[in-house]
Amino acid sequence: MKRRVLLAVLALLLFGVGYVAWTLAGLPPVKYYLCYGLDPYCEPTGAKETYEGVEFIEIGPGIFRMGSTFLAEGGDWLGKICAPLGLPWGEHPEPSKEMPVHWVEFRHGFWIARTELTNAQYERFRGGYERSLYSKGDDTPAVEVSWEDARAYCGWMSERSGRRIRLPSEAEWECASRAGSRDEFPCGDTDPGSRACGCFLEEFSDDAPTVRAKPPNRWGLFGFHCSVWEWCEDRWHNDYEGAPSDGSPWTETDLELPDCVIRGGCRGSDPEECRSAHRHWDQPWSRYHAIGFRPAITSPGD
Repeated sequence: MKRRVLLAVLALLLFGVGYVAWTLAGLPPVKYYLCYGLDPYCEPTGAKETYEGVEFIEIGPGIFRMGSTFLAEGGDWLGKICAPLGLPWGEHPEPSKEMPVHWVEFRHGFWIARTELTNAQYERFRGGYERSLYSKGDDTPAVEVSWEDARAYCGWMSERSGRRIRLPSEAEWECASRAGSRDEFPCGDTDPGSRACGCFLEEFSDDAPTVRAKPPNRWGLFGFHCSVWEWCEDRWHNDYEGAPSDGSPWTETDLELPDCVIRGGCRGSDPEECRSAHRHWDQPWSRYHAIGFRPAITSPGD
């Protein structure tokens, strides 16, 4: 009897140690391996589609880790270890708007535009559109487009294509921006890492670069960092507490002014604003010379 009790205690201890080590290593819950196999992370499928001159690529089903502790402040070593485990011990870091870091599952995947929408593409929808002085070329981003304007464009494109086209959710945007990386930038946690994959920062000038001016990320997508801010479908929330875990847009809000999420930073942004996890907001009717958008497509089955 004593031997059985000892073995049970030992098994529980080993399980506990394994669970802690697994969680601290940032590995996904076991259920995702059971569902998607030994490589449960999202990846492009290689499929492409083009509507109204806009090229989309498909990101296949799977998971990714969303958010960052980069802006968290305070806490001691014990609290930093226990916080991801949900344990109350130690002094936990003060959470930021990019927390809690969490796993997001795309059961059916999604489609996203390879580049920000250009002036020439947007003018197919709105012929009287007046190009911004800060982005005048055919292949530079369409800016001074409000969240409401961007959603109207997606509705127009949906009617013409027969697909459900919309703005990307925050989760879809960050997943595509990271391109499989967990670093602050797709090519590393430092500014040199950001420069290595074309996320380098530059002074804001009147001549906006084209949407393919910088190298693509590892998934062949362009312009997520340091080009223009991009609208997402989501309404603003101060953190991720209660956020959808299925990658869908988070549209419910209790805020009196339902601001909308923007991502990616622009050429005049500070380095930390151009990280994959950084999130900001603006009013849905705002038309700012450094905000554009890229459309996404809901995958069949969602």
